[in-house]
Amino acid sequence: MLAVIALVAAGSAAAAAGSNLPEGYPDPGCEEPPTVPDRSELPERPEAPERPEKLETEAAIVEYNAKVDAYNAEADAYNAKADAYAAKVDAYNASMERFAACVHEYVANADADMDLIRERIREAADRLKAIGGSNE
Repeated sequence: MLAVIALVAAGSAAAAAGSNLPEGYPDPGCEEPPTVPDRSELPERPEAPERPEKLETEAAIVEYNAKVDAYNAEADAYNAKADAYAAKVDAYNASMERFAACVHEYVANADADMDLIRERIREAADRLKAIGGSNE
């Protein structure tokens, strides 16, 4: 009986120093999301020209139309950059959703692994107790 207790004690000391997972517990292996899109890539929104109260001459109309045309070109360029930025944000959000789902799955699997490990520990302790050893 003392020999069994000595072997159990020696085994407990060895278990404390070692691991049943020689490679260690695996990392989640989840693909990290990209960096958050930089809002500074988005330029200032162009300001629409102020419409005069009256456009009395053809020259005033031509001048105003030129300002509107310039604004429209700036707005088109801004919208293209805003669309590109929005696409980066959408891609980032989708990547974060995939990353979060992967981490949640990893945590759920690890929790199930811990339940299995606890069950194996109980079984080993019960076997030890059944043969007359201590389960402490």
